[in-house]
Amino acid sequence: MTDVPRLPPPAPADGLRGHCAALRSHAHRLRAGAAALEWRGPQADAFRAEVAALADRCARAADGFALAAAQLDGVHGGAHGGAHGGVTTRVTAAGRSRGRPPR
Repeated sequence: MTDVPRLPPPAPADGLRGHCAALRSHAHRLRAGAAALEWRGPQADAFRAEVAALADRCARAADGFALAAAQLDGVHGGAHGGAHGGVTTRVTAAGRSRGRPPR
């Protein structure tokens, strides 16, 4: 029996970057779809606003994945240092920070 060389598993940061790229793609497609919509009126405007909010949430989540990948790579000083000082926050459905999570 011959030994087949095994490839090392992908780094966790690579998976996060893949999710980041997918979310950015979703955000782009959502915005493009809403812009191309020919429907007019107050309901159309409300629909576009909801789609824009969803696209913003996708982009914000992508930013979070990118930050986490960078932290895993050591770019921001790991989990306890860097630009955010290790502070974690929760985000409401509207996208606003609610401070530290409860312990």
